[in-house]
Amino acid sequence: MFGIIWYFEIKNPHDDQDKIIDTFDGVDESNQKSPSLLFIGYWITAIGAVGFLLLYPGLGNWKGLMDWSSQDAASIATATSLDEQIKTLTDKHARLTLDVLSQSDAVVATGKRVFQTHCAACHRDNAQGQLHFPNLDDNDWIYGGSDEAIITSITLGRNGAMPGWDNILTPEQIKNTAIYVASLEPERSLDAGHSTIEFGQNIFMQHCSTCHGADGKGNSSIGAPNLTDDIWLHGGSLGTIEQTIKQGVDNKMPAFGAQLSSNEILAVGAFITAQRKSIVKEAEGLDTGLIEKGRYLALAGDCVACHTAQGGEPLAGGLAFVTPFGTLYSVNITPHPDEGIGDYSYQDFFAVMRKGKGKHGYLYPAMPYTSYQYVTEDDLKSIWAYLRSLTPVAQRNTANDMMFPSNIRLGMLAWDLAFLNTSPLAYPDDATESWKRGKYLVMGLGHCSECHTPRNIAQVLQTEKLFQGNLIDGWNAPNITATELYQDGWTVDNLTEFLLKGHSDKGSAFGGMADVVKNSTRYLTIEDGRAIAEYLITGDKFNIKDSSVEVLKPTGFTTAAYQQEDYKLFAQTCAACHGPDGKGREKIAPSLLNNGIIMHSDPYDTVAAILRGLSPDYLTEDADFMPMSSFDSALSDLQLAKLTTLVRKYLGGRNTTITESQITKIRESIEKSGYQVKAHTKQNGD
Repeated sequence: MFGIIWYFEIKNPHDDQDKIIDTFDGVDESNQKSPSLLFIGYWITAIGAVGFLLLYPGLGNWKGLMDWSSQDAASIATATSLDEQIKTLTDKHARLTLDVLSQSDAVVATGKRVFQTHCAACHRDNAQGQLHFPNLDDNDWIYGGSDEAIITSITLGRNGAMPGWDNILTPEQIKNTAIYVASLEPERSLDAGHSTIEFGQNIFMQHCSTCHGADGKGNSSIGAPNLTDDIWLHGGSLGTIEQTIKQGVDNKMPAFGAQLSSNEILAVGAFITAQRKSIVKEAEGLDTGLIEKGRYLALAGDCVACHTAQGGEPLAGGLAFVTPFGTLYSVNITPHPDEGIGDYSYQDFFAVMRKGKGKHGYLYPAMPYTSYQYVTEDDLKSIWAYLRSLTPVAQRNTANDMMFPSNIRLGMLAWDLAFLNTSPLAYPDDATESWKRGKYLVMGLGHCSECHTPRNIAQVLQTEKLFQGNLIDGWNAPNITATELYQDGWTVDNLTEFLLKGHSDKGSAFGGMADVVKNSTRYLTIEDGRAIAEYLITGDKFNIKDSSVEVLKPTGFTTAAYQQEDYKLFAQTCAACHGPDGKGREKIAPSLLNNGIIMHSDPYDTVAAILRGLSPDYLTEDADFMPMSSFDSALSDLQLAKLTTLVRKYLGGRNTTITESQITKIRESIEKSGYQVKAHTKQNGD
């Protein structure tokens, strides 16, 4: 700096633009004088440097006029100061416990710094853990939560080992065992029958109960975790449980006895204890009444269906939504502070539910805030309390894969401004309280219109076609307008039964609707179930009931029907399970006579069920039917058209002919959704 000043201010104070000092890459540098501002800055820097060296140490043994000593404010407190703090507490208390130490802010602060240096890499700086590394903020301890156990863990470390069963059990046995273990989690919904769970239980008793106990509650003396709660150290999805059983576990926590003093270990224990007490106290402070109400409302809103991946941990996100603009993934809504919504405030939650605005940008309308905007604030506060009460799940969210410009979140603000209808729900003066409640549930929490109403190219619900049906995942969320329901013979009673049980004299839920019943509507009160049914059956604006239509009255197979050539197709493919008359067989297959889907004006789901087959809904063991095989390669499109026409005419009262081209279009639509339904080669006479 002084060299530059000397050259330009003393040796060469005058500029000479015609004088060339040097040339760099063909560019001439003239002898132009430097700006005065540059030299002013140099002088200020020089004066500041001299002042700093006078005030603070920097020249040999000079201590500086401020008498300041170098010390990192973020460094761990010296052992001497910590020893003094703990000695003071020892003198005051007959027995020095981690609970006593956790009440000392100084000791906890020291413990926090030690924890962040040595423990946070695995357990996170908030001690709430991550996959394979346990949460230390709850009362669930693999090796026990006593002071002695905690200190032993920090001092000596732990080695959690579980053998892999890949070479001992078959893949089917491992899968069944995983299903049984998952079934031990309270209120977990599984797509598995009683026999599968029983097979898994038998294998568990033979190979796993020695360590985890016959009841699955674990053994803290050997570090075998409790499998009957909703806390999963190595992941609680069916896939990760299966992987854990298959490959085993070899987790090692290092010993810190040689790195930390005994008092530093006590300080870490104090920090963990203080952190845990704070979290537990917050959870205990939640209003139990609000939590229970919120749980009911969350079930009514079917939150688990979208926020749970196939076979995944409840509400931990990861379910894919394929849209014309890319793939979206639902997010973790458990209260984990890093992976979930634990760092959300109620105001953040309110903005998500009412305005479609998340902490990291505007939401895509796949999140039904377009319906949740109608949920009252009292109900939102209850749902919020319930979500805060859940066990945090350390499952990271999957990044969305949206095409440009759909991946720009700010564009969703433009979508909201252009398409979001924020008008409140309207209730006619003559409407019953039950009807009003039904509309609130259907249009708000239940968000039925989000599936059963068609969307335009911008993915906006076409409100003028309310409940007129929509294709989703290779199924048709059918037309459920008041007119359609009336014509197909639905009543408040049988629709209520269908919603609460998944079965009625109008048939059984399957596909996406089976999941809705399993995860949501079966938990409704009878009053709320009837309210929904009354609202749908009665109708509303854009859903006006036309009572002039003729109610369908299927005759069943007549004598003449049995003589038809097309009936042979039914006898060959359907009669074994549904009976020669199509009236079903108990615990085998439901009746097709008066079945709501067979009677429906759109044959899509009837055809899709034949092509794709059906799995049991596993709603009620006594009411479950056998799986239905796929006939995609057994029937040509022409044969399927004839079979569908026959069944709909006699068992559904729909006297319309289904054409081969209709079947082909439905098949193509299903394949477009990602399901392979290959046609059987046509035979002569088809």
